[in-house]
Amino acid sequence: MKRKYQLSIAYLVIALLGISLYHLWTSSKITEDPAYTKGVVNKLYKIRATPYYSYSYNVDEKTYEGESKQYGEYKSLQIGDTITVYY
Repeated sequence: MKRKYQLSIAYLVIALLGISLYHLWTSSKITEDPAYTKGVVNKLYKIRATPYYSYSYNVDEKTYEGESKQYGEYKSLQIGDTITVYY
């Protein structure tokens, strides 16, 4: 029983490591060859006193939505503002 438990934990650690490495690899691909477009701020809101914003943008005639924390240059956003979106 103890051996099965140890194997389960080992498989879980390996899976989590693999997922983490995959996300790291895909995020580095964005920094190697970034594509960007303009987005529009749709909503401003807070979660536990942390300011967030949601936005929409178009790529190849498809509309996408995203959200992010407000910090740095985005601290003073207003609804309708234009932002740069990297994808």
